[in-house]
Amino acid sequence: MGRFIFTVQGEGRGHLTQAISLTQIAQEAGHEIVGYAVGSFQGRKIPPFFAQFIGNTPLIQYESPSINYGKGKSVQLGKTALQAFTKFGTYWKSAAQLGDFINALQPDGIVNFYESITGLYNLKSGSKVPCMSVGHQYLLLSDHFETIPEKAVDRFLLNINTKITAIGSSKLLGLSFRSMPNDLKRNIITVPPLLRQEVKAIQPQSGERWLAYLTHYRLADEIMAWSSLNPEVKLDCFWDNPTRKTAYQFSDSLTFHPIDAEKYLIKMTHCAGLISTAGFESVAEAMYLGKPVMMVPVPNHIEQMINAHDGELSGAGVQARSFDLTIFKDYLPKHTSVQDTFQHWVTQANFAYHMTDLIRKPAADATFSPRNEEGLSTSW
Repeated sequence: MGRFIFTVQGEGRGHLTQAISLTQIAQEAGHEIVGYAVGSFQGRKIPPFFAQFIGNTPLIQYESPSINYGKGKSVQLGKTALQAFTKFGTYWKSAAQLGDFINALQPDGIVNFYESITGLYNLKSGSKVPCMSVGHQYLLLSDHFETIPEKAVDRFLLNINTKITAIGSSKLLGLSFRSMPNDLKRNIITVPPLLRQEVKAIQPQSGERWLAYLTHYRLADEIMAWSSLNPEVKLDCFWDNPTRKTAYQFSDSLTFHPIDAEKYLIKMTHCAGLISTAGFESVAEAMYLGKPVMMVPVPNHIEQMINAHDGELSGAGVQARSFDLTIFKDYLPKHTSVQDTFQHWVTQANFAYHMTDLIRKPAADATFSPRNEEGLSTSW
């Protein structure tokens, strides 16, 4: 079997948990993960749940592009783009760091979880190591995916970033809430979400408390305001507030918790429903456990806006543009669970096959390399 390096975008927890899930699948199939490379914003530490999982496996961390929120709650598109441009030299150095790591470990293949430095590394080095990219964002490039009509510029820039991450990849696995045809022209294979074994092992129970997960802590103000007016609804909320390292009891009905993967799953097991900023992984986990979801994208976060639209189409729950939780309260009695259908879909993909198939192909089959006339310059 093969020896692989996983390269992972470290912003949020979604891609990190996907890497954990695929590690579990790969190891069961006899593959070996010989190293992890995590790209994140300057100074951001790798979350404990990921560090504990990989143990003593070689790991490097380097700086990579990230979303800029400024000092507010919404994505600052201009600042995000400017940051990527002005720090290109830093990212080029990160690509060299990744190259040294790959050269030292000599893997049979690379699996990339939407990490843009991996694309820069392939562009910079012309690497012959076969590479495969995994993420929901690749599905957005498919002719079969239904996106939102608004924010055309934002969608264009998101897709440009996605194509950068895909440079040098011979296959793209587009994670999807539901089954849809492959886009063979672009080598995009539609696959189910990657869920951790810990999630699949849960026996969900009905409960009264709602659960919220915020990818940006400043959004908590809206939840606090709503909870103060609706104290009869009990809420647990997970956030990344840098000034709150322990549980914070805002009121008798609202408790905030620092990000904790194990504690989050315990709360998910017993909750009545999830309020999420429409991260793909959080919505997929809730669907698997039969928990209805209210999806509230971070303002101006185009990827989460698309996720919320797609999640609603897939039966996950209801989308909203603010944390007016009355929308969720009114929706809950109407929700029809898609748990059985979704769980069946999750069992359909053989990710280990895709990894084995990757290393059987010559590296020259890198469809998405800009050096290939069938790649980025023409086929998109």
